[in-house]
Amino acid sequence: MPGADVIVEVLFKDPPKSLASPSAALRFGFVLLQSLLAIVLSYQLLFSEEKVLPQEVEQLLIVGLLLLIPVLMSLPTRVLESDWFASGLVLGDTALTTSIIYLSGNNSSELYITYFLVILIAAFSTSLKQLIGLSVILCAAYGVLLALGVKESGSLSESHLLRIPMLFIMATFYGVFAEKVRRERHSKVELIDYVAALKQAEKERESLIRQLQDALTKVKVLQGILPICARCKKIRDGKGDWHAMESYIREHSDADFTHGVCPECLNKLYPGYSE
Repeated sequence: MPGADVIVEVLFKDPPKSLASPSAALRFGFVLLQSLLAIVLSYQLLFSEEKVLPQEVEQLLIVGLLLLIPVLMSLPTRVLESDWFASGLVLGDTALTTSIIYLSGNNSSELYITYFLVILIAAFSTSLKQLIGLSVILCAAYGVLLALGVKESGSLSESHLLRIPMLFIMATFYGVFAEKVRRERHSKVELIDYVAALKQAEKERESLIRQLQDALTKVKVLQGILPICARCKKIRDGKGDWHAMESYIREHSDADFTHGVCPECLNKLYPGYSE
């Protein structure tokens, strides 16, 4: 999933070497952002002035938020990389964040910035359309939160209403930025693969050239005019030495000789044998 390395690149200029693999960066991004979200929501539950929920329920929610972190650390990579996981986590975090803010009685507080953490988690989505869709749901959830606050208090300032488009604009901006980084990284990976393929082709070409050169060194070809004795058929080499035809050809080529007697010579040498 391409969002993980984008998160790491945004949060860290030089990410740790242990995050070099995409799966490690993916898990690190989920755990980091979910941990921050758990801390903020747990703080809100513990130190909220209005205690709507029983203390046992608050403690149970806090334990659930904290247990989600080791669960993310132990989930198989194939689950984290699935298309539905990031969306499911964002929807769950959106519902949980909205509920905790509402139950704490801080509908109009600055806790809306918690949604930005959820937007960062939404960046793990596999496409810009999916990210924008999740952002719309997130903004709608915050709109419902504000509507409930208006119903209870009867007042709502313009600054609170401006937070909804601001959340959506920030989500869209970050989504476009993340998509741009993904495309650049994809182009970089393609370029690296192309260069690697060229290097491999060059190695194969050099190997083939070496094989051909080795083969040529083993090939001996006689060519040109060979000085040969008209009587004994010895051949003269470049140094002026004379060699028997068999030894000269054997030395300067891959040919070899096996001796026999032709029929004509057989009649001359062994007249009675041929009969």
